[in-house]
Amino acid sequence: MMKRLMAIYLLIVILVVAGCSGPNNELIESEGANGQDHEQQISETALDFEGDGGFLWKVVHGETTMYVHGTIHLGHPDFYPLASGIEEAYEDADVILPEINMFKAEVNEEEINEMALFEDDTTLDDVLSEASYAKLSEIFEAHKMTLADYNRFQPWFLGTLLNQISNEESELAPEYGVDLYFLQRALEDNKEIVELETVDMQYEMLSGFSMKTQVQMLEGSITAYEKTASFLNQLGYHWIHGNADALMNQLTEGLEDIDEEYQQAINDTRNLHMANKLDEILQADDGQTYFVIIGAAHVVINPSVPSELEKKGYKIERIY
Repeated sequence: MMKRLMAIYLLIVILVVAGCSGPNNELIESEGANGQDHEQQISETALDFEGDGGFLWKVVHGETTMYVHGTIHLGHPDFYPLASGIEEAYEDADVILPEINMFKAEVNEEEINEMALFEDDTTLDDVLSEASYAKLSEIFEAHKMTLADYNRFQPWFLGTLLNQISNEESELAPEYGVDLYFLQRALEDNKEIVELETVDMQYEMLSGFSMKTQVQMLEGSITAYEKTASFLNQLGYHWIHGNADALMNQLTEGLEDIDEEYQQAINDTRNLHMANKLDEILQADDGQTYFVIIGAAHVVINPSVPSELEKKGYKIERIY
């Protein structure tokens, strides 16, 4: 069970990490949850993961209440418990709406392999630059893997493997992810769980990118490899401390250099899809309370889920 959950989580994580190809450890000026400007010296020794977490919106339509929580898919045991307002929003909810219900999703390895393999005689070393292939081979060898074993796999799939390695080197872990935290509680509390996306949708999206985009994303991840674990640590730090500006800077860093195809699929299209599903629920007005748990990128990068709900005429209250 845990192996399957981790496979699904690593899929979700790559959707965030792959687009952020320029993590750094620079001094970042950001605005905290209290609205005051402050400077955070981000270094590995300064990071701590005790805080309140973020970010939470509230929408009321008729007799129906919906909380939209921007989460992080990797986590740390020091995250918990989260801010009382977030914990209470969960407690009040009748229905939990995650991106994916990891406890129900099925991962068919044969189907994934079919999607991941090149359809012709092309191999990975045909599409990657010589330098990128050599560096990726070194990374794999350092982790007792052989890149030649994956030479018939497309770049998007190698990206999932590379990010798995990076995740293992960071201080955060999928088993402490915030959405998993709430999903586990929802099962224990017998709350209804309705997923907004499916594993198949996400794999189809990744495998559907053009080869040019796939190569660009993988080579960006290879270039940033040494900094990715630090990037994830900083992401967790900014999330748990509610540093909205710094979090958004991290998530959007380097996106201007990313193919428009990737940007639209990874953020815009998915956010519009999720906002439309939430709109349908609100319009049904069944009088229940809903707790939406989606990655922070979906609430801070426009067109975001909250901004799309606003466009549809809802009054969105930022409560945390």
